Amino acid sequence: MKTIILDDEQLAIQSLTRLLRRVDPDGTHEGFRYAKDFLRYIEENAVDVAFVDVDLYDTDGITLTRQLAGIRPELNVVIYTGHPEFKADAMDLFVSGYLVKPASEEDLRRVLSHLRYPIRPVRVQCFGHFEVYVGNHPLKFERKDSKEVFAYLIDRRGAEVSDEELRYLLWSEEEDTDKKRNYIHNIIYDIRNTFAACGIRDIISSRRGYYSVETGCLRCDYFDYLEGKDVPTARLCEYMEQFGTWSSATKQKLFGGTELA
Repeated sequence: MKTIILDDEQLAIQSLTRLLRRVDPDGTHEGFRYAKDFLRYIEENAVDVAFVDVDLYDTDGITLTRQLAGIRPELNVVIYTGHPEFKADAMDLFVSGYLVKPASEEDLRRVLSHLRYPIRPVRVQCFGHFEVYVGNHPLKFERKDSKEVFAYLIDRRGAEVSDEELRYLLWSEEEDTDKKRNYIHNIIYDIRNTFAACGIRDIISSRRGYYSVETGCLRCDYFDYLEGKDVPTARLCEYMEQFGTWSSATKQKLFGGTELA
């Protein structure tokens, strides 16, 4: 999980950070004292939960929460404050939680277990070189072609891909043999097994000879870009660079003046 804290008191940041590291030792937890630095980080990074104080140097947490709704509509915002009297104002903004200082580990766990937007631990990076992260760690597949097949399924954005397409992807020809068919099945098995080992199941859907990725199970910079969100990494106009043979077609549609269908 990736969290960010905005509080003008450094001790409050340190206190909440300690609790977060106890609850989520594998996560990334950042703290800021100034709204401008906090907002810059939010604009440039994918974040699961933002903890926002009410009393701030240069604004107030309620006003800032309204602003965040326009920047990251699906960001879980938790008001983190010593003022319980602002809870009604916060709830009117449909925040994901209200945490009163000093918070206990039990308080934090309760808030995190009732977040408004589900936390998707899988993050897919398409701009630049393709990479898959679970938490903060790159995912390592057992078979060398599994990463490219998964990248191709991501490129198709949940559309079904046939055995024939995958054969052509891997061998640049469509000849069907039992060996190739079994190899593709083993690739799909490897992808599923790799995610399952991280506690993530059902990320690949299949029916007889067709496969697709469950897009709701992950966060993806490519999908965000197509939804009109600002994705700073897209500004370099690079897309799945290690798979240039087929990914260049999408790259051309994205950055070469042709609209993506």
